[in-house]
Amino acid sequence: MKAKRCHEHKKSTAPTCSFNAPTLPSCFAVPNYSQAKTCTRCRGNLVQDPSFEAQYLYWYANNVNFTNTSVFEGAVQARLGPGIASLTQEFSLQGMGKNPLFFSFNAVSNLPDLETENTGPLIAEVTWLDKDNNPLGVGLRMFIPGDRINNVARITFFDQTDRPPAKASKARLVFTKGQGQTETQADYIFIDGVLLAPMGYINLLRNGDFEANLLGWTAIPGNDTAFLSSYKESLEGAGHAQTHFNGTLTQDIPIRQLPRGTSFLLSFAVQGVGPVTLSVQVEWLNASGNVIGSGLNLSIPNETLDNQGNYLSYLNITYPTVPGTATARLIFIATVPTPSLYLRLDQVIFAPVPSSNLITNPSFENGLNDWGQSLVNLIERPDVYEGRADAGLGEIGGALWQDVDLYQAEGHCFLFSTGLGFRQISENATFGSMLMKVIWLDRFDREIGLGLSLIATSGPDVFSGFLEWVPYAGVTEPAPEGTARARILFSKTDSINGFIEVDNVMLARLI
Repeated sequence: MKAKRCHEHKKSTAPTCSFNAPTLPSCFAVPNYSQAKTCTRCRGNLVQDPSFEAQYLYWYANNVNFTNTSVFEGAVQARLGPGIASLTQEFSLQGMGKNPLFFSFNAVSNLPDLETENTGPLIAEVTWLDKDNNPLGVGLRMFIPGDRINNVARITFFDQTDRPPAKASKARLVFTKGQGQTETQADYIFIDGVLLAPMGYINLLRNGDFEANLLGWTAIPGNDTAFLSSYKESLEGAGHAQTHFNGTLTQDIPIRQLPRGTSFLLSFAVQGVGPVTLSVQVEWLNASGNVIGSGLNLSIPNETLDNQGNYLSYLNITYPTVPGTATARLIFIATVPTPSLYLRLDQVIFAPVPSSNLITNPSFENGLNDWGQSLVNLIERPDVYEGRADAGLGEIGGALWQDVDLYQAEGHCFLFSTGLGFRQISENATFGSMLMKVIWLDRFDREIGLGLSLIATSGPDVFSGFLEWVPYAGVTEPAPEGTARARILFSKTDSINGFIEVDNVMLARLI
């Protein structure tokens, strides 16, 4: 099938939308399906100053200060509160097409005990505006309950807007914090690492936030003992799925309208108490309902969730579909040893993307194979982010890198994500700084530009003796002319009794 030419693109911003299975071109239009038909320029993260390093330069703030306490990325983060506070930014949608936006941010609080105190609710809203700043509709409204964000673990939230209306030329992002309930200290919420970037497709799942009970989902066994809906202590909104027993939760998603070789972004958040495990699978089914291939197989080991102390988010890309695929089956398999324990699942996203994960051996299941490294150890423990192993950078620092080939990358942006684990072995542990970069290379392996640079500088504030996992995500700037490869590079400075571990590395196109 020939790709449509993106006539609106100038030569310097990828003049053609090339199609080479299993990738999807950014201007590929699927009849009667969920992708916008307009060609879209890549501009990277639409949010200016997403980590608040410039403080008030791009953001409108009310009762907001900027601090370096437990910073998620960079040197500064926004502190909302005490009490009611808001944080706002408007940005242009010019040249973005009518595509949904992938949304992410990180949040943490100063309050440890949310049974007796809470920070107040947090609402994140994206509103579509016309050229005269008149509202045209709401693209996203996330509600995070007041008892969700604490200082035990930082949460990275992932979501997606709907498609902007035809007359939308701008968008307004607003974070609003409500009044908290506390008698001992001020109720702060810290926000950092805000991301909004165009995607080609909308979320294909039904009821991925479990607000409508288990509508669209199938719980196995079906005897009301596994995966019931619950409306207490959700990650976002009011509802989530919960089980106190071994059980399976599935949803079948029709995808026969999509081209062969399509990959999918899968995101979800999970919380567990006790030695519970979660296996996540994606299977490809043909028109007769028979399994003909596997798209994804993840495993969260039995100490990871219990150590986390809050919800932990995951972001992954499936393998491409195989010929004859008509349906994608998403499967969550929970192992809960006793009814006194539980596992919660919330905020599931399943959306087509133009490429599979470009990283080889992303979760270090094959050791450090396919990675270059200096002073890196393979860690095999039951508390890694995903699978059986991760890569650990210790007290003397170190570096870890991989070069990946890119096909006609010029003008395209790429989604990067990883889980960083902060392991502390004493109360006075320091972690150093972890630099995460995507570097553009030409065909001679010369560095020709920096696509993305993230800096993690802070570990957990509370000593637990365990490992806190923090998901990071970013979108690169458009790849320059001559880009043939990307180097994904992690480098860490020295530290004292603190280690940073890397797991589940991902690089893929969003559009």
